[in-house]
Amino acid sequence: MTWEDVLKRDDIVGGDIESHEDGYVYRGPISSFRLESGMIRFESPWCARMPEDMSAGWKPWDITSSFVSASITPNDIGDGRVQFMMPGLGFAVIFPKGGSKLDPAKVEGLRL
Repeated sequence: MTWEDVLKRDDIVGGDIESHEDGYVYRGPISSFRLESGMIRFESPWCARMPEDMSAGWKPWDITSSFVSASITPNDIGDGRVQFMMPGLGFAVIFPKGGSKLDPAKVEGLRL
């Protein structure tokens, strides 16, 4: 699988992106994604985070875009999901439209 394959898919926008970094899980809906200056850029209308140990619930997070180098290989992990590594940070999973989603009602204090 390549990023070109992923960029051609019509089930990514409307899905979710979830990243695991530095002891936290970050998640939000994908409103757009594109190749930009050698990076794959994901945009979300909102994002939430919680500790990986789930010791607290989802809270709003103010960073709503993320990037990964287009040189990082995406991997098909089944059910339409795509996983990629973020060297030095962790990993992320793209959940396609119609797959697993974070319900915004479960994000304490989220204002849409």
